[in-house]
Amino acid sequence: MPKQLLLLSLILCGFLQPVYAENAVCIFDDVEFKTDFPTARLNGCREKDGEYFLTIKPEKKPINPSPWYAFRVISEDTGRIAITLNYEVGKHRYWPKFSINGRDWYRVNENDLEIAEDGRSARITVKVKAEEPLWIAGQEIFTSRQHTLWMLSAARTHDFLDIYDLGKSSGNREIYKLESRAASPEARTILLLGRQHPPEVTGALAMVPFMEALFADTELARHFRARYRIVAIPNLNPDGVALGNWRGNKNGQDLNRDWGRFTQPETELVRREMTRFGEGRDGALALMLDFHSTWENLLYTQPEAEPTQPENFAAAWHQAVMARAGDIPFRLAPEDSDLEKGTSKGYFYAAYGIPAITYEMADDADRDNIHRLATIAAEEMMKIMLAD
Repeated sequence: MPKQLLLLSLILCGFLQPVYAENAVCIFDDVEFKTDFPTARLNGCREKDGEYFLTIKPEKKPINPSPWYAFRVISEDTGRIAITLNYEVGKHRYWPKFSINGRDWYRVNENDLEIAEDGRSARITVKVKAEEPLWIAGQEIFTSRQHTLWMLSAARTHDFLDIYDLGKSSGNREIYKLESRAASPEARTILLLGRQHPPEVTGALAMVPFMEALFADTELARHFRARYRIVAIPNLNPDGVALGNWRGNKNGQDLNRDWGRFTQPETELVRREMTRFGEGRDGALALMLDFHSTWENLLYTQPEAEPTQPENFAAAWHQAVMARAGDIPFRLAPEDSDLEKGTSKGYFYAAYGIPAITYEMADDADRDNIHRLATIAAEEMMKIMLAD
């Protein structure tokens, strides 16, 4: 679909309207906790002796222990209030952030956060102003709407980019891709995936500047786009993002355990999209990068014993990045490409024999370093692929 018609269709179908998650709304005498925005997660609350105790539950059990929370606080009075997050499953992971406008985010001060010894709860003390909403969340809020608006802006800015509707998610939301126009039908393709796991915001924050470096008006990027097609799906799990899920899609399924199985519409859409490369109709698939977040900056890669083309791509790429950004921690973590795990990394290596890498950013990574590292990583990736 042409980008102008797509923009019109998004507006007409109401995509640009808020989509609220189904969560608890807690109203006390002088304080309200609201979840009337996408990504919200709050499952219950009570008040005792002037303090507030909030329950945070996952979308299903068992689940990867990544407790996500996001809510708004509205107080009738100005002052400081204490909020305790009680996790039904797992331990505290995301350092709380706050915002007074829902756009600009700041870390809660260390003196205002107490994490229980067992990690099952965290007490936050925040300042509230009368009748002024205060957002609190595990990370900066990055909604599906923001993803799509960024993609539309990129497609409008760059004549060589188009935005396409891949199909529907399990919750009937649209999933979009960006694709650059290849110089020839034989051009090889790199695939970029993002947001399989909703709370992993630092991975999304890395994917944006990574793509921007590929789309830039530089000699390197222009040369790269002349030889390689870029296919990017920045938000593969729009339902999980909108619903504030810890890990899964609308069905509660972990998409990054579904590759090779393809029981979920989101992964099946990508599988169907990639058949054009496996069948040789549009050249070949050359590289897959999947952006995530974890406890540290690292690259999950194939071990050296598992051959790739370019040869030892991951090690060479990591070495080139570290030569320019050695002051930023960034570990190379080879691991077996076990297809049974159902990860994108394992599937794309097994199915296409290409370097398939999980690009992980630490939850608490410095945001400027995320941007700088992603830009360098994109540039060094292009150099190696062009030299192949």
